This record gives sequence, C-alpha cells and structure tokens, in this order.
Amino acid sequence: MTSEGDALAAVMRRVRAVRDYTDADVPDEALDEILSVARWTGSAQNRQPWRFVVVRSRETLEALAGLAPTARHIGRAPVAIAIVMPGERAVLDAFDEGRVTERILVAATALSLASGMGWVPQEARAEASRLLGLPEGHLLRTVVAIGHASHAAAAPRSRPGTARLPLDELVHRERWRGP
Repeated sequence: MTSEGDALAAVMRRVRAVRDYTDADVPDEALDEILSVARWTGSAQNRQPWRFVVVRSRETLEALAGLAPTARHIGRAPVAIAIVMPGERAVLDAFDEGRVTERILVAATALSLASGMGWVPQEARAEASRLLGLPEGHLLRTVVAIGHASHAAAAPRSRPGTARLPLDELVHRERWRGP
C-alpha cells in the first residue's frame, strides 16, 4: 500500500461516534471541505439525491436534539449537517444516505474534528422537516453533529486494538466456516 493509502486507512480506523463537544467553533473552511467530500460520494445511478442543511443556531440544534431522543448530542455540538433525501425511492435513498453519512464522518475525522450521527425517529420527522423549512415530501432521518471532542469524549474507552472483533472471526475465505 502507498503511504497515502496507509494514511487514509488510518483515518478510517479512527472514525468513532462522539457525543460530547467543546464550545469551540468549527471553521467554515473545514465545514466546506466536509461538504465537498460529501458532494463527491457515489450514489445509486449517480442520482446525487441528498441535499444538506447546515445548522449552527443553538436554538435549532437544541430543538432537533429534543425531537431525537437517541441524538441529544446534536444539541451540544457547534454545528450539524442535516441530510435531506427526496423520499421518492426508499431503498435507494437509504443506501445513498448511509454512504454520504459515512463520508461526512470520515471527512470530519480526517480534519481532526469529532462527529456523531443522530437519527430522527419516524414520529418526529414532520416536525424536524418543518423546523428546517424542508419542501413537502422530502425526508430527514439523519443529522450529523460536528465539533471538537470534549476531554472526556476524546479519552479511549478500550485498550487499543480491542474495540472490534478480530478479522479471523469476521472474514470467511471462500466458504462460511461457522458462527
């Protein structure tokens, strides 16, 4: 592998969900770079269906967090990116939404920023859409919080190399070998 490939693989292994942030702002230049990476994400049939709403207003961030019980961290981040999908093709939209979300998380990590995705539950999507002024029929499920990890959030939660199953438990060569 090239040194560039090694560096990219190292960044991808460092991506983790962060749910506690400092008050430090995220510069517009960093946010623009993350959005540029997101723009270049592949999509089914090259539809590029996503649109992004950048949210910096503390009031709006806290309101979104209140709508998503498992994503309270959005209200503590200095900025979030709401991923808006057209809502026309459920399977393709979900596939593309997952791809672009992961790209945003990786790009944030590469820029030494912390990030964590949040999920807006079905029953709160209409209100979240109203809050962001989305056009009728568009779908908001995923919001990615971005910021600088707090000291506690930056601390390792496990010994290096122990947070994932070993490859020999995950990878089967040629044929399935069992559980």
